[in-house]
Amino acid sequence: MSSAELPDFEHTLALAKGNLEATDLAECHGITCGLLCRLPDASLDALIGLLDMLELVKSPGSGLRMALEDLLQATRAQLLDLDMGFRLWLPNDDEMLEERTMALSQWCNGFLAGLGSSGDETLDAMSDEANEALRDIQQISRADVTDTDESNEDETAFAEIVEYIRIVILMIREDLRGPDGQDSIH
Repeated sequence: MSSAELPDFEHTLALAKGNLEATDLAECHGITCGLLCRLPDASLDALIGLLDMLELVKSPGSGLRMALEDLLQATRAQLLDLDMGFRLWLPNDDEMLEERTMALSQWCNGFLAGLGSSGDETLDAMSDEANEALRDIQQISRADVTDTDESNEDETAFAEIVEYIRIVILMIREDLRGPDGQDSIH
């Protein structure tokens, strides 16, 4: 597995030995992304501590701990990828749209929790665009899945929402990163 390739979702779900649902696993990735947007050098212990505090993962077994480490490292690499290779870790496309939509909603919940976990004023410095994107993510996190009819339009809409979230997460990460020594300021 390359450093920027997320662990296999279904395999990681199996490693959780029934202690996590697919929506919980998606939420773990959202938390990881939020944490890394705020603290790019966050450690595995910081992630596991946050997952424990949020009552998602308590004392992961060695297999799940290793998968979480892979998830952390791959997510960190993806967030830094200049080719915007960042991907959301969600159930596979062959799962029911309803399950994937619930997982996306939980992913957004997790992102908001990870982003706001330190409780400091860092978020106050974000741009208007990033704050608007956060409001959008909050709306998506409250998604109510009641229509069980699946259509091509629904699949397309889901794909567009996932792509939107992918792009705004990268924008928020850039916003929080600020300029570094290699950036030219005009």
